[in-house]
Amino acid sequence: MHTMRPGRAGLKRIAVAVAAAVALIAAGAVAIPATAADEPINVALASGDNAPTVEVSYVPSWNSAAALNNGAAAPTNTLSAMWGTWGAPGNPTQDIATYTWERPVTVSSSKLFLWQNHLTPSGDSGVMIPAAWKVEYRSPAGEWLPVTGAGLSYPLPVLDTAAPVTSQPVVQANWDAVTTTAVRLVLDRVVFQSQRKATSVIEWEVWGVNAPVVEPEPEDPNAFIDSEAVAVRTVTGTAPELPERVWVIGENGPLRYVDVEWAPVAASAYASAGTFDVVGDPDGYDGQSVTATVFVAATLSDEIDAVDYTATITTPGVAPVLPGSVRATYADGTASSDVEVDWAPIEAAQYAEADAIFDVEGAVDGYEPGAVATVFVVEPLSQAEPIVAIEFDSAAQGSGWYTTAPTVTITAEETASPVARIEYSLDGETWQAYDEPFSVDAQGEVTVSARATSEDDAVGEASETVKIDTIAPTTGIDWIVVDGTSATVTLTPSDDEPGSGVTRTVWSDGPDPSPTGETNNMYATYEEPFSVQLTEEPRYVHVQAQDAAGNVEQHATVELPSLTGDSLDLVPAVVQRCVSGKVLIAVTVRNADDVAADITVESAFGSKTFAAVKAGGTVSTTFSTRTLGVSGGEVAVSGTGTDDTAYHGSAQYGAFTCG
Repeated sequence: MHTMRPGRAGLKRIAVAVAAAVALIAAGAVAIPATAADEPINVALASGDNAPTVEVSYVPSWNSAAALNNGAAAPTNTLSAMWGTWGAPGNPTQDIATYTWERPVTVSSSKLFLWQNHLTPSGDSGVMIPAAWKVEYRSPAGEWLPVTGAGLSYPLPVLDTAAPVTSQPVVQANWDAVTTTAVRLVLDRVVFQSQRKATSVIEWEVWGVNAPVVEPEPEDPNAFIDSEAVAVRTVTGTAPELPERVWVIGENGPLRYVDVEWAPVAASAYASAGTFDVVGDPDGYDGQSVTATVFVAATLSDEIDAVDYTATITTPGVAPVLPGSVRATYADGTASSDVEVDWAPIEAAQYAEADAIFDVEGAVDGYEPGAVATVFVVEPLSQAEPIVAIEFDSAAQGSGWYTTAPTVTITAEETASPVARIEYSLDGETWQAYDEPFSVDAQGEVTVSARATSEDDAVGEASETVKIDTIAPTTGIDWIVVDGTSATVTLTPSDDEPGSGVTRTVWSDGPDPSPTGETNNMYATYEEPFSVQLTEEPRYVHVQAQDAAGNVEQHATVELPSLTGDSLDLVPAVVQRCVSGKVLIAVTVRNADDVAADITVESAFGSKTFAAVKAGGTVSTTFSTRTLGVSGGEVAVSGTGTDDTAYHGSAQYGAFTCG
């Protein structure tokens, strides 16, 4: 089925209304009324209504970005229960986490639960309390702006050096409420002993309320987008005199006056001081109404305290029409929209071009500052081809790459003629009918093109380019025994084209075959071949690579030989490739000994034996998995030398997919 959006007129009306509101608020003339007294909640909770998505500047495999808003704020030393940034490429000056909501939220405070390991038992000071932190929000224009407030401060926990702990007490910042769809936490790394230290957060709470859902503008292109905010004042016991005509503004303007029929007003409504509303039916606008606010007071003041700003729209070359009166607020708190105004002349050049915005000053008797009207000049609807839009179900990661295949939704708005069909292409040449959202499984930089054809054969087009890398890098591990006492290990990380490229590879060694074993050494960044001292028990080397998109390789592990005098020196290595869309496991074994040997290679997909492999020689074999993807596993290698020495070892490989 085709997915249709509201007509362009509806979208345009919303854009104009928003622009006008922003202009008036910025001018300081429009007060924002407080919303209902909802109790603030942690709107960042992953389990809450309108839960946000989470993006971070970096996270290693042992930490979790999802832990930031899972609601678990209690002290912990479980690394997967917190977001951390140790090992971030380039050792950045700041670490950033971002919450993005589908619907707007109004937020006014944040709580931060930090973790560190400086001076703690077994702590290496790799993670420390940040030097500073702050919260920013995204404006309607997409800019990141700091939250503000008279009492705003960003306190930091003070480390008790006499009894240091990892989980720090909560700190909180409060600011003036802002309504937004995204906020971000910025942590400034502290410099300690000439090194910038990573940060870690157990939980980041953002407190506020879900903003009210704004009902969309009517889709009828003939509907008005704004109308006069009628205000009438009267004394108690006297019926209000409601205007016979009110002004309305259509999609393209200009402002015009229409007759209005008001609902009856009961005498009890104005029997005592206060306010009440009366609904009116404007002529020619079925389904739309206008409202008049009636102010009732015992006596009425003649002193004007303020005059509301006015906004109107027009199209290029069409003289704007300004209202014949403005709304004023009096010293007694009442208001009237029937206050006469004398507007200054408008020059034709001011409204000659689309997108122009300008103010017109008006004189008001008894109020020296006068009045101001803002005029918006909009481009009238003249497009014949459908309007096509491409939307993705999520935003790319902070790296700019998608690490999971995004889902694409294509929409088309009709203009002069209904939409007959929608099509899409991923290569710009082959077009397919669009019926429902689809997943983009291609890798690298992908351009999604879409076109919609109307019943009168007009064609609208759109395209969006994204970067996708859903495949983790892989690391080849090669080693050679030196003098029978140590092994020199060489790593060859790779990220098959068109991947985002390997940015970092870490390694660890130790007696535990598990990559997370506590008896193994801490992970270090691989820069050049390294040496591992052999022992009487096997030693294991664990490796993990990460690419620029943020994909992290499952740990690859190799077992080094034991320190024995009668062992055969073989060096196995495994590489995975895609051949005709299927995973192929390629195994090489080098005889690094000084005697010939018989070598057997065994895998879950077959086995191969090589006889009398000469000293220094290398043999290789491949195993076809006949599948699109494989989970991690190992290849067993055994050998017997002509001098009766033996070898029994294995080479691990991680999960790999060609899909």
